[in-house]
Amino acid sequence: MSQGENQDQQNRIDWVALIAALATGAIFLVATINGPNVVFTIGASVFWVTFVALRIHRDRDALVNWGFRLDNLREAARVPAALFVVAAVAFAAYAGAKHQFRFPAHTLPLFVLYPLWGVIQQFLVLGILVNNVEKVGALRRRPIILVLIGTVAFGAIHLPDPVLTTGTTLLALVYVPLFLRHRNVLPLGVVHGWIATLFYLWVLGRDVWTENCCPGIVAKYLANAPDFTFTLLLKTSVILWIRSCC
Repeated sequence: MSQGENQDQQNRIDWVALIAALATGAIFLVATINGPNVVFTIGASVFWVTFVALRIHRDRDALVNWGFRLDNLREAARVPAALFVVAAVAFAAYAGAKHQFRFPAHTLPLFVLYPLWGVIQQFLVLGILVNNVEKVGALRRRPIILVLIGTVAFGAIHLPDPVLTTGTTLLALVYVPLFLRHRNVLPLGVVHGWIATLFYLWVLGRDVWTENCCPGIVAKYLANAPDFTFTLLLKTSVILWIRSCC
């Protein structure tokens, strides 16, 4: 792709990615109404990894345009890292006051797994939604409106839980300006995963690992095998459609 074609691509709204991201958000709202849903998370992750792989096959600059960057990683990670420290201390203090402070050993794998899902979420909200909304002429030079749109979107998909909605809204108020400044979703996604792990454990008093990884939960998901199969076939069809048109 030539430099001129790449610039033209960057200035156009990516409707395929935008519609797919909005659809993912809508499904997320329903699928996680009772908390993290491992089947949805795995399915959405596979879908978006496939989407990204197909897109970068034809456009090598897509990763950078979406915010997957290493060149400014250290600078982009400073504020998120500081935010994590502040949040961890605050959550620990809250848990101690509520007599629910604990840190089971199986929480450690979540510090590796949850950031992967956190990166995907920030990619969808920031790399796709905010990036594309910014291409609308009337909004291009109005960062405050972009911050509000990104914040409302990220908070809204967590609406079933008012505490979680408040937390994600406050997080987005910090994250959207950081993205507009550094254009990097990697540190934002990683810290998102770390903060979410501690937020569930110490603020909400929920053990995400036990809720989603024990044999009883696996059996429950297997009992819904027809729904899972239908969802898998639907996502496969969408991937094939995306491949044919983009």
